[in-house]
Amino acid sequence: MAQRKQEDKVTLDEVLKLVHRLPAEEQEQLRSKLNSKSKAERWQALFHKVHNQSKVLPPLSDQEILSDVKAIRAELKAERASSCKS
Repeated sequence: MAQRKQEDKVTLDEVLKLVHRLPAEEQEQLRSKLNSKSKAERWQALFHKVHNQSKVLPPLSDQEILSDVKAIRAELKAERASSCKS
C-alpha cells in the first residue's frame, strides 16, 4: 500500500476495512468507545431526566437518583478496567 500524504483524506470504506481486520475483542472495544457518551453528556441527561419528570410526575426519590448515579459510576469503572487491560 502506498504511503499516504498527510493531506490525503481517508474514506469510510478504508476505515471499515481496517476495523474488520481487528480482532473481535478490539472491534468490540472500538464499538463501545464510539457508542459511549461523555461524562458531561451523561450527567446532563440525568439532569434533564430529573427536570422533565418533576414537571409531570412525582419527583424522583433520592434512591432513584442514587441508583442512576451508581449505574453510571459502575459503567465508568468497568470502562476504566477494560482500558487498563489493553
